Amino acid sequence: MPVSATFNGNVKKPNDVTVRRNGLRYHNRLSLIVFCFMLSALSFVPLAALEAAQPSQKTRIALFPFENLTDDKTAFIQIMPVVKDRLEAEGFELVDEDSLNKFLLKERVRSTGYISRDIAQKMERELNVRAVLIGSITSYYPLKNPQVGILARLIDSASGVILWANQASATGEDFTTILGLGTIKSMDKLIPVVVDRLLDSFSVASPQKEKELTHRIAVMPFQNKSRHQDAGTIVTYMFLGDLLKQEGFEPLEYGEIRRLIVDLRVRSKGELDYRNIKSFSEALDADGILVGTVELYSDGRDTSSPPEVAISARLINARKDKILWSDSVQVKGDQGIIALDWGRIRAVDSVAYKAVTKLIERMEKAKWQ
Repeated sequence: MPVSATFNGNVKKPNDVTVRRNGLRYHNRLSLIVFCFMLSALSFVPLAALEAAQPSQKTRIALFPFENLTDDKTAFIQIMPVVKDRLEAEGFELVDEDSLNKFLLKERVRSTGYISRDIAQKMERELNVRAVLIGSITSYYPLKNPQVGILARLIDSASGVILWANQASATGEDFTTILGLGTIKSMDKLIPVVVDRLLDSFSVASPQKEKELTHRIAVMPFQNKSRHQDAGTIVTYMFLGDLLKQEGFEPLEYGEIRRLIVDLRVRSKGELDYRNIKSFSEALDADGILVGTVELYSDGRDTSSPPEVAISARLINARKDKILWSDSVQVKGDQGIIALDWGRIRAVDSVAYKAVTKLIERMEKAKWQ
């Protein structure tokens, strides 16, 4: 039966226009109801699902296993998890260990204390990383008066340049107050403190330096005449880190130096002949080459004496094959004592770093001619 309306007692049938208008109103209302239903359903989608759909904004880093330059095999196991946790807490995304290990195995990477530009660039392409963090454990004594020393460098995966570098070391007695309180007696408490110091300035931003006023320096492996097996390596890495902090220098990543040493079959350390100076300068576009020797590197634990380090170094103008500067320095841990052990340096790593910074301060005054 057709729908009709009554006005003043008369029945009036709807015309075609009225029917079409009513149909349009019905469809509009139905569309509005469907839209509201979809909007309501969307509001119940878990936030995690929406976030998962968005691309990650975190900086992705490859964390190389730190090179262990100590006699304690447990040092790596104790320190690396703390470094990893700290980086993740700061919002960085790390390459998973399985993918990293497969890459290192495929590329036959034997030493993780340095990296060549070619390997860094392969990691960028295959693992999609912004940078590679490499490092070394330089001291680890878990017994009485525990000691930890670590140094690290962050390498840009696209260019192979050093973005950041730092060194940190401490002993448990460094935190002792006048009343004998505050001493750290366990590695579980000391390691996080040292790692925090190491990564306190961590940054993936490139150092801002004026290229016209900056000299590119190739740091050759230091010759080691001390009784410490890896003293030459430690001091070499320390020079890289502190040179990066100076406005007038741009140190080249040691992985590139090492690659060229192998290619040119350079065997001696602490010196370089004129033929190889030219080869290094041309291949690395280096303005200067730093060579040197670690004469003494003693932690003093065997003789109950303060740690002591002696280093000699020379800076060569690679463009003109001439020595620009040479000097030597010897530092003892008790030289800066003011009173009641205030100013004493107990960690040999810290003594070595002080010697390195002294040499670089003097080297900065060299005139490039």
